[in-house]
Amino acid sequence: ELSFPPGAPNGRGNLYKPGPVMATYTVAISQPGVYILLGRVSAPGGKDNSFFIQVDDGADHWWEIEPGKKWHWDKVNDFKTKLDPVMFYLASGTHTIKVKVREDGTKLDKMLLTNDLTSIVPRQKGSIGQN
Repeated sequence: ELSFPPGAPNGRGNLYKPGPVMATYTVAISQPGVYILLGRVSAPGGKDNSFFIQVDDGADHWWEIEPGKKWHWDKVNDFKTKLDPVMFYLASGTHTIKVKVREDGTKLDKMLLTNDLTSIVPRQKGSIGQN
C-alpha cells in the first residue's frame, strides 16, 4: 500500500492534458502479472473529480472518480478509453507510478496496487495518512 496526500488545491485550475506530477512512487514487483490500482479518494464535485495516472512510461490514464465529499475507495479507470478498471501488466522489477494534476480539488490519500483482480476494495478506512 502506498500512502501520500497529493491533491491540487481548489482555485489552481483544471488541466485537460496531463499536468505536473504531484507524486511519484517506486514499487518493486516480485511476481509478474496483471495488476490493478485503487485509490482512497475524495472528489467534491463534477469539476473536482479526476487525476491522470501513469505507470512507467505508459499512457496517461484519465481517472474519473465518482463525486462525493466522503473518502471512498475507487479503482483507477480511464474515462477516455472506457477501461474500468485499467489493468497494468507489470514484469518483475522496479516500476514507477505517477499521479498528475487534472482537476483541482480532487484528493487522494492512499493507493493499493494488487494482482488480486477479484479484490473489491480495501476495508481499511483509517485517518488520512494512516492505514
